Amino acid sequence: MRERLCPVCQIELKPQTHLGVTIDVCPACAGIWFDTDELTRLNGIGDDVLPRLGSMYQPQVTAYDPPWERKCPVCHEPLRSYRYLYTSDIELDTCDRCGGVWVDHGELRKMERVLEDARAMEVPPEAKAQVALAQIEAEIQQTTAKAEFWRGLFEFMRARPRLPFT
Repeated sequence: MRERLCPVCQIELKPQTHLGVTIDVCPACAGIWFDTDELTRLNGIGDDVLPRLGSMYQPQVTAYDPPWERKCPVCHEPLRSYRYLYTSDIELDTCDRCGGVWVDHGELRKMERVLEDARAMEVPPEAKAQVALAQIEAEIQQTTAKAEFWRGLFEFMRARPRLPFT
Protein backbone atom coordinates (compact mmCIF):
# COMPACT_ATOMS: atom_id res chain seq x y z
CA MET A 1 0.00 0.00 0.00
CA ARG A 2 1.34 3.44 -0.96
CA GLU A 3 1.88 5.92 1.82
CA ARG A 4 -0.74 8.59 2.24
CA LEU A 5 0.66 12.09 1.81
CA CYS A 6 -0.79 15.29 3.21
CA PRO A 7 -2.37 17.33 0.38
CA VAL A 8 -0.89 20.50 1.92
CA CYS A 9 2.54 19.54 3.30
CA GLN A 10 3.31 16.47 1.18
CA ILE A 11 4.51 14.50 4.22
CA GLU A 12 3.20 11.14 5.40
CA LEU A 13 -0.13 11.17 7.25
CA LYS A 14 -0.29 9.29 10.56
CA PRO A 15 -3.26 6.97 11.16
CA GLN A 16 -5.14 7.65 14.42
CA THR A 17 -8.10 5.66 15.74
CA HIS A 18 -10.95 7.46 17.51
CA LEU A 19 -14.10 5.70 18.70
CA GLY A 20 -13.41 2.81 16.33
CA VAL A 21 -12.80 5.02 13.28
CA THR A 22 -9.29 5.36 11.83
CA ILE A 23 -8.51 8.77 10.37
CA ASP A 24 -5.27 10.12 8.91
CA VAL A 25 -3.68 13.19 10.53
CA CYS A 26 -0.84 15.37 9.25
CA PRO A 27 1.75 15.79 12.02
CA ALA A 28 2.86 19.13 10.52
CA CYS A 29 -0.29 21.10 9.64
CA ALA A 30 -2.77 19.04 11.75
CA GLY A 31 -5.12 18.63 8.80
CA ILE A 32 -7.23 15.47 8.83
CA TRP A 33 -8.13 13.09 6.01
CA PHE A 34 -11.46 11.30 6.39
CA ASP A 35 -12.09 8.33 4.12
CA THR A 36 -15.61 7.92 2.72
CA ASP A 37 -18.26 8.18 5.47
CA GLU A 38 -15.74 8.52 8.35
CA LEU A 39 -16.69 12.16 8.90
CA THR A 40 -20.38 11.26 8.93
CA ARG A 41 -19.82 8.26 11.23
CA LEU A 42 -17.88 10.31 13.78
CA ASN A 43 -20.41 13.14 13.66
CA GLY A 44 -23.21 10.62 14.19
CA ILE A 45 -21.65 9.42 17.44
CA GLY A 46 -22.18 12.80 19.11
CA ASP A 47 -22.23 16.54 18.47
CA ASP A 48 -19.05 17.11 20.48
CA VAL A 49 -16.87 14.47 18.76
CA LEU A 50 -15.65 16.50 15.77
CA PRO A 51 -14.80 19.73 17.65
CA ARG A 52 -12.99 17.70 20.30
CA LEU A 53 -11.12 15.82 17.56
CA GLY A 54 -10.17 19.12 15.92
CA SER A 55 -8.64 20.42 19.12
CA MET A 56 -6.64 17.23 19.82
CA TYR A 57 -4.07 17.99 17.13
CA GLN A 58 -2.04 21.17 16.92
CA PRO A 59 -0.11 22.29 13.85
CA GLN A 60 3.68 22.31 14.00
CA VAL A 61 3.94 24.68 11.03
CA THR A 62 2.19 27.89 10.08
CA ALA A 63 -0.81 27.20 7.88
CA TYR A 64 -0.35 28.13 4.27
CA ASP A 65 -1.90 27.49 0.88
CA PRO A 66 0.58 25.41 -1.10
CA PRO A 67 1.52 26.45 -4.63
CA TRP A 68 0.76 22.95 -5.88
CA GLU A 69 -2.60 21.36 -6.54
CA ARG A 70 -3.96 19.43 -3.57
CA LYS A 71 -4.15 15.71 -4.32
CA CYS A 72 -6.06 12.90 -2.69
CA PRO A 73 -3.91 10.92 -0.25
CA VAL A 74 -5.60 7.68 -1.37
CA CYS A 75 -5.95 7.77 -5.16
CA HIS A 76 -3.77 10.82 -5.91
CA GLU A 77 -6.48 12.54 -7.98
CA PRO A 78 -6.88 16.34 -7.69
CA LEU A 79 -9.14 17.39 -4.82
CA ARG A 80 -12.18 19.55 -5.49
CA SER A 81 -13.01 22.40 -3.10
CA TYR A 82 -16.58 22.90 -1.93
CA ARG A 83 -18.38 24.99 0.66
CA TYR A 84 -19.57 23.24 3.78
CA LEU A 85 -23.38 23.70 3.97
CA TYR A 86 -23.24 26.05 0.94
CA THR A 87 -23.87 29.16 3.05
CA SER A 88 -20.77 28.97 5.22
CA ASP A 89 -17.32 30.33 4.44
CA ILE A 90 -15.73 26.96 5.26
CA GLU A 91 -14.03 25.32 2.30
CA LEU A 92 -13.41 21.60 2.45
CA ASP A 93 -11.69 19.47 -0.17
CA THR A 94 -13.08 16.20 -1.49
CA CYS A 95 -12.00 13.52 -3.88
CA ASP A 96 -14.64 12.81 -6.50
CA ARG A 97 -13.13 9.39 -7.12
CA CYS A 98 -12.93 7.86 -3.62
CA GLY A 99 -15.24 10.23 -1.69
CA GLY A 100 -12.72 11.16 0.99
CA VAL A 101 -12.66 14.61 2.60
CA TRP A 102 -9.69 16.78 3.64
CA VAL A 103 -10.29 19.13 6.56
CA ASP A 104 -7.69 21.79 7.34
CA HIS A 105 -6.82 22.46 10.98
CA GLY A 106 -9.49 24.54 12.73
CA GLU A 107 -12.25 23.77 10.24
CA LEU A 108 -13.91 21.12 12.43
CA ARG A 109 -14.48 23.74 15.15
CA LYS A 110 -15.79 26.20 12.56
CA MET A 111 -18.16 23.50 11.27
CA GLU A 112 -19.49 22.98 14.79
CA ARG A 113 -20.11 26.73 15.22
CA VAL A 114 -22.03 26.83 11.93
CA LEU A 115 -24.18 23.91 13.07
CA GLU A 116 -24.77 25.53 16.48
CA ASP A 117 -25.88 28.74 14.77
CA ALA A 118 -28.20 26.76 12.51
CA ARG A 119 -29.70 24.94 15.51
CA ALA A 120 -30.21 28.25 17.32
CA MET A 121 -32.15 29.57 14.33
CA GLU A 122 -34.44 26.54 14.21
CA VAL A 123 -38.01 27.30 15.17
CA PRO A 124 -39.34 25.23 18.09
CA PRO A 125 -42.24 22.88 17.25
CA GLU A 126 -44.66 24.87 19.43
CA ALA A 127 -43.93 28.05 17.46
CA LYS A 128 -44.33 26.16 14.16
CA ALA A 129 -47.72 24.93 15.35
CA GLN A 130 -48.79 28.46 16.30
CA VAL A 131 -47.75 29.78 12.87
CA ALA A 132 -49.66 26.96 11.16
CA LEU A 133 -52.79 27.73 13.20
CA ALA A 134 -52.51 31.44 12.40
CA GLN A 135 -52.23 30.60 8.69
CA ILE A 136 -55.31 28.38 8.87
CA GLU A 137 -57.28 31.09 10.68
CA ALA A 138 -56.23 33.66 8.06
CA GLU A 139 -57.36 31.34 5.26
CA ILE A 140 -60.71 30.80 7.01
CA GLN A 141 -61.19 34.58 7.33
CA GLN A 142 -60.37 35.09 3.64
CA THR A 143 -62.76 32.32 2.58
CA THR A 144 -65.52 33.72 4.83
CA ALA A 145 -64.98 37.25 3.45
CA LYS A 146 -65.21 35.96 -0.14
CA ALA A 147 -68.38 34.02 0.67
CA GLU A 148 -69.93 37.11 2.27
CA PHE A 149 -69.03 39.21 -0.79
CA TRP A 150 -70.67 36.75 -3.21
CA ARG A 151 -73.75 36.31 -0.97
CA GLY A 152 -74.19 40.10 -0.78
CA LEU A 153 -73.79 40.46 -4.54
CA PHE A 154 -76.39 37.77 -5.27
CA GLU A 155 -78.85 39.28 -2.77
CA PHE A 156 -78.38 42.67 -4.44
CA MET A 157 -79.00 41.14 -7.87
CA ARG A 158 -82.17 39.36 -6.67
CA ALA A 159 -83.53 42.50 -4.99
CA ARG A 160 -83.18 44.67 -8.09
CA PRO A 161 -86.37 45.18 -10.07
CA ARG A 162 -86.29 43.45 -13.38
CA LEU A 163 -86.38 45.64 -16.42
CA PRO A 164 -88.59 44.54 -19.25
CA PHE A 165 -86.85 43.63 -22.45
CA THR A 166 -87.85 45.75 -25.38
